[in-house]
Amino acid sequence: MTDDDYQVLVDFFDGYTSGFITRNTNAHPHITKKEHTARVVENMVFLGKSLGLARQQMRMAKAAALLHDIGRFHQFETYGTFSDFASKNHGALGVGVIREHRLLATFPKVEKRQILRAIALHNAYQLPFGMDGESRFLTQLLRDADKLDIFNVVTRKYREADTAENGYLTHNLKDDGQISKTLMDQIFKKQLINNHQVQSLNDLKLLQISWMFDLNFKETIQRVDDLGYIPLILSTMPDSAHLAVLLDFMKAHMVAN
Repeated sequence: MTDDDYQVLVDFFDGYTSGFITRNTNAHPHITKKEHTARVVENMVFLGKSLGLARQQMRMAKAAALLHDIGRFHQFETYGTFSDFASKNHGALGVGVIREHRLLATFPKVEKRQILRAIALHNAYQLPFGMDGESRFLTQLLRDADKLDIFNVVTRKYREADTAENGYLTHNLKDDGQISKTLMDQIFKKQLINNHQVQSLNDLKLLQISWMFDLNFKETIQRVDDLGYIPLILSTMPDSAHLAVLLDFMKAHMVAN
């Protein structure tokens, strides 16, 4: 993969996503995802530089970041939601778009396989056993870069006065003011919460907090800590002694990792 190869992907992505923006009356979700993608690429560059990636590794990492959510645009246009549970898996949709347009057709077979696998698994609950080391590393990089910007997006969303606006970001989940003891207990056990367990807005916030146990690089954890994402999420939940304990618990986890 060369710099020119990467630029071809950038040009395709820009044209492909612009089509969704221009032909849809409600373009904001598509604009949001396009902007999210740009920041995930930036996060990937940050992680790549921090970890000392070679030039070729960096290009592959940026390509995976650029294309990781390309299935989101068809998903929202077709189903009116970003919820995989209510529509189709956007990682799989993205792989379908890449294959349909033969975006990686000229890439070496190994690079193509690694990029497609990273995109297919970037939103998986957990990575499967038996992945080769290079594929796992690229997928872990992508998952971390993606989560970094999701934290950025949702913490801004949760602090809005009108949480119903742009509800597609939180799948229009209800805010019932309740905090699930079951999900809290999972966090205290350092267990990752599954999307299928999410029934309310506060459940979603707890799920996102549990992502801290699924981050793969200390540089990512440090960035989350530096930007204060976990305290910001907790500050938008009903005040309770349990949440104060949870904040201390998460702070200790970030320091230890």
